[in-house]
Amino acid sequence: MKKLLIFGGTFDPIHLGHIKMLKAAINKVKPNLTLLIPNKNPPLKDSNPKASIKARLDMVNLAIKNIPNVKVCDYEIKSKSNQKSYTYLTINYLKKIYKNYKFYFLVGMDRLNDFNQWKNYQQILKNVTLVVAGRNNEKSKFQNAILLNTNEINISSAELRSKPNKKYLSPKIVKYIANNGVYCAQQIKPLMSDYRYQHTLRVADTAIKISKNKSKAFIKKAYIAAMYHDVAKEFNREQILELINNKYNSKRFPTAHTLHGCASAAYVKKHFFVTDKEILDAIYNHVIPLRKCSTLSKVIYCADKLEPSRTNKDIPNRAKLLKESITNLDKVFNFILDYNINRYK
Repeated sequence: MKKLLIFGGTFDPIHLGHIKMLKAAINKVKPNLTLLIPNKNPPLKDSNPKASIKARLDMVNLAIKNIPNVKVCDYEIKSKSNQKSYTYLTINYLKKIYKNYKFYFLVGMDRLNDFNQWKNYQQILKNVTLVVAGRNNEKSKFQNAILLNTNEINISSAELRSKPNKKYLSPKIVKYIANNGVYCAQQIKPLMSDYRYQHTLRVADTAIKISKNKSKAFIKKAYIAAMYHDVAKEFNREQILELINNKYNSKRFPTAHTLHGCASAAYVKKHFFVTDKEILDAIYNHVIPLRKCSTLSKVIYCADKLEPSRTNKDIPNRAKLLKESITNLDKVFNFILDYNINRYK
């Protein structure tokens, strides 16, 4: 009889611990086919996944690209129902498709400890053989389970969302997260006050509005640059100078406060692995931009000055300027730049 290995999880993001488990299970079971099944609404987790459905599917596909006979099953993640992703329902569905297969189900020892809380877990056990990735000296409480001779990599997905780590994420996943701004919100929130975080969200929303007539690729860059623009805003002088290696144009940036754009660009390049020069330049330039700068830099500068909490005291005719910026960005950019130059003379 053919063998089918099933590996489910939120994969938010998929990391090297998942891949290590997967390869160990494949080596042990020797399945004809392996299915990775990203969850939509995991029953035993307090919150839903942070990454979008598309992002999680893309990351899983990237992670398994070079592993033979492994496919992604989108049955759960693309379900139109908002109900929880119950494993027994997924197995019932797969049984109808893979009728002549013996089913194996891969879980970590930590998941196995709450297995009796899974809905209809006894039905699951009737339909699959458990394959358990355990730590040293651990034994499965289910006698028929296959225990893999491997240790799980002890890393929290939540940690990887807030601070990507190349030790636990493949280069392809690191690049994908950075290029698509998958976890911007989770990355910036620990670095700033709630006041600054809410401002950042408003700037991102405003940047998207200003960019509404531009390409999807441009709008994505505008979102990423806006979300990262104030990462170092609340850092102290020593932290800021360390990030920029004490190298800066003192005429253009006369105070530590005016350097936070430079420091933010340095921070996201170093810690979040952002390499897109246009995004980094937009972050760098958002405090005191050059007159001749990229369209993206102009969008971020204007969005920062025109976000909804700004008043006419900050910038006159804010709402009117916001509307005009969609069709005449250069004019609005130059007006705001001149206004602020004169204001702070």
